[in-house]
Amino acid sequence: MQSNLIVLKPVFTEKTLSQQENGKYAFWVKKDATKGQIESSFEAVFGVKPLNINTVIVKGKMKTDRQKRLPIKKSDLKKAIISVEKNTKIELLKLNLK
Repeated sequence: MQSNLIVLKPVFTEKTLSQQENGKYAFWVKKDATKGQIESSFEAVFGVKPLNINTVIVKGKMKTDRQKRLPIKKSDLKKAIISVEKNTKIELLKLNLK
């Protein structure tokens, strides 16, 4: 896999934004990616070596189709919580909150 295709996009929730102060960043990653692949991809894209990587598979929700009224299962997603040193900041994820 190409390193820039493993880390898909950052996760922006209240919890993940508060964890950024402690040096923890959350990203949606490919479901079949391993921790080693995530580490090398993160290092190649952001230029920062992660201290720790935790992954969790978020199960997809069941939704109902509006027209046919049939249940539809959304796909499962994999989330990686990547820890870096506290004094290291990733500027691409910083929001301008005023």
